[in-house]
Amino acid sequence: MSRQVLGLFGISLIFWILFFRAEYRVDEPILDPLVLSNRSFSTVAAATLLSCLGQIGMMMYFPMFLQGVQGMSAARSGMIFTPFSVLMAFMGIPVGFLIARTKRYKLIYVIGFFILTVQMFGNLFLREGTPSFWFILAATLGGLGLGAIPTVNTVIIQNAIATRLLGAAMGAFFFCMLLGVAISPAILGSAMNATYAKSLKLPAALEQAADREILVAAHNPNALLSQGKMDELKALFDKRDNGGDALFELTVAAMRKSMESGLKTAFLIGAVTMLAAFLLITTIPEVPIGSEAGSGEVAEK
Repeated sequence: MSRQVLGLFGISLIFWILFFRAEYRVDEPILDPLVLSNRSFSTVAAATLLSCLGQIGMMMYFPMFLQGVQGMSAARSGMIFTPFSVLMAFMGIPVGFLIARTKRYKLIYVIGFFILTVQMFGNLFLREGTPSFWFILAATLGGLGLGAIPTVNTVIIQNAIATRLLGAAMGAFFFCMLLGVAISPAILGSAMNATYAKSLKLPAALEQAADREILVAAHNPNALLSQGKMDELKALFDKRDNGGDALFELTVAAMRKSMESGLKTAFLIGAVTMLAAFLLITTIPEVPIGSEAGSGEVAEK
């Protein structure tokens, strides 16, 4: 990660500290400190922030693996990824009915995070030659796990926070979620690009030729995601006197191998943070829905 990015993180941390100090001193804070001191809320918010790295890794970099490493078209990649999108949208319905019937949520929450954690670690075993079935299975598991979580997040916060603080609590939760969505691509993208550049081993003949246009194109992993960019790269090789086709195939193979390494790094970061989120939510206290303990005043303490 660059010094500029680290510097911005440091400046952001300083202003966060100043913000919370100010919130504790005013009579009517924007974000009531009672919300932050609530164990259920802080656990859900922290787990959501951590899990965003895994979720973004799945939503952004999983399709990139299909197209860039496996060489699939965008249409076929979308078809394989469809179970993830469908199940993520659908699972909230049965989860909602189940919570309404049992008046409990922790087991569903733990299972959802467990499935996501297993699925994210499973992504580390994907390869260029992995059959499509395993990608479909990964997308299905990801959709099942992630689809169960948003409904439970809302139930936990609304059940654990006093009624007068619900607006501040929900606003703070969604802010944490959006913060995770904002910083995750920067972290994962930086890690992926750094690994790609470090692991890229181009053919010796290409390095010796030192064709600047080809070298610049080969060091850009996004070229693998665009047929237009690949056609441009192929045209550059066609200009060579001899061996252009063979050298092009070797170069693309090297780029795919390096992209696989870069995406594995992004998956690893997502898997580790998802594991941390899973371990965190196993500690969350469960207050039966509708019980006196969840009615507001106790949750406020």
